[in-house]
Amino acid sequence: MSSVKPTILVTGGAGYIGSHAALVLKRAGYEVVILDNLVYGHQDLVKKALQVELVVGDVTDRNLLDHLFKTYDIAAVMHFAAYAYVGE
Repeated sequence: MSSVKPTILVTGGAGYIGSHAALVLKRAGYEVVILDNLVYGHQDLVKKALQVELVVGDVTDRNLLDHLFKTYDIAAVMHFAAYAYVGE
């Protein structure tokens, strides 16, 4: 039995909640790819702290999504991308 865990796409993974989810997944041994447009996300957090693949783009970009699913063997998507901020 293989010990390699599947790849999870985390949308909004450079934001507060998504980055915490990505960290938990990484610590559990999953491969993580983050898709974030960085409107509220933090690129340095992903590169330095999480050290996972970051794709800068929008979840509404169908061509980008097609590319991601062809490039990475994505088994599941966790969706945290949103325009939600305290006070909005």
